[in-house]
Amino acid sequence: MRAWPCSTHSGGVFVDCSSEPPDDPAAGPDPAPTPAPVPAAVRYRLCPRCGRAVPTTSGERYCANDGARLLDACPNCGASITSPYARYCVRCGADLTPPP
Repeated sequence: MRAWPCSTHSGGVFVDCSSEPPDDPAAGPDPAPTPAPVPAAVRYRLCPRCGRAVPTTSGERYCANDGARLLDACPNCGASITSPYARYCVRCGADLTPPP
């Protein structure tokens, strides 16, 4: 059973609190829920040596593990890195973490 606010009088009319209130035809249909905002795609920087990924918002430019310069995008086609698990470019398939 659904819970709702209840009072003994509503505009001078007795309200039966033991049953669900009737729908108000003047109110019209329930409005559609507002969808949650979709966040902008998160971008990552990726270490080409060890594969460590950090969000671009971190401000890091070099890998804390091995000192390599982090990749902002695919060196082959320039596509953004949008997954911290990316090992290959989603646009051109280039290997982002080639073996040493």
